[in-house]
Amino acid sequence: MKQIARGVPVLAAAALLLATVPRPAAAMGPMSGTVRIAEMGRLVSPESCLGCARAADPVACHRTALSLAMSHDWARAIAIEENVHRVRPADAEITAVLARMYQEGTRNIQRAVELYHEALAISPGYPPALLGLGVMMEQSGDTNVAALYFKRGARERPDEPQFKARLAEVLVKAGRDDEAQPILGEIVSRWPGSKEADAARKMMPNTALARP
Repeated sequence: MKQIARGVPVLAAAALLLATVPRPAAAMGPMSGTVRIAEMGRLVSPESCLGCARAADPVACHRTALSLAMSHDWARAIAIEENVHRVRPADAEITAVLARMYQEGTRNIQRAVELYHEALAISPGYPPALLGLGVMMEQSGDTNVAALYFKRGARERPDEPQFKARLAEVLVKAGRDDEAQPILGEIVSRWPGSKEADAARKMMPNTALARP
């Protein structure tokens, strides 16, 4: 984590550059928590969440903010999630979700960086925060720092291909093919039918595919 910490000043310096880089909302996959909205109960009105924050149900308001974000109603989603964050400042998921709303919605990169690191302070190695920071570094062109975040994410989630695929991709972009090849091979062998395996096959040179 010391290596990652040394990259923090780079994040701040890259904020202005990142603000000009287009970031499709789907680039990072589903926002943390959105896949569970339907299972978590009914939503509450945005107005009730925007009123007295401490009088509102923070869990219900978090669901509402996620729903608004999925509809790209970023202003209300962020306003509600900021209220929830004030009530539950030690919740890593809420903090990271709010960071991503700033990252993808209003492109307030400085605030997103601050919140992602706050989530990591709450829960060291928290995967959504590592993913967000890694994606921002990759988009700024700093593939070496991005690789550190994705490598840490792969250690935190060894049974999922997403971080390994992103790590391999930035290593290839950085010209570090020798490091990327075994990762690509692992993705193809462990998750053969996944979209990550399809992407890995496209990145692997024909000579690598032909090796026993």
